[in-house]
Amino acid sequence: MKHLHDTLIDFAHVANEQEKKGIKKYGQPLDPDDSYDWIEMAKEEQVDGYKYLLAEQVRRNRVIDDIRQIIKTGVHPDVYDKINSLLNKLEGRGDG
Repeated sequence: MKHLHDTLIDFAHVANEQEKKGIKKYGQPLDPDDSYDWIEMAKEEQVDGYKYLLAEQVRRNRVIDDIRQIIKTGVHPDVYDKINSLLNKLEGRGDG
């Protein structure tokens, strides 16, 4: 339940901040009766969101690869295995 609670709190915070950003940018809150094509705007936002997710995935994978290179030498085998296991979890692998 803690995760759900934290998610709801974060969602409310982000929604509030986005509303403030929108008011600052457009001078008013979102109005369903405006002449915008809300579906088209949502599609564009989803594409941007996908690009953000992909960029973050690429960045994390590069960091993971760098860490794997660093630990190949000079790290005790037990520590190496533990770090590898944690990196696998970070990548979403089942063998983490």
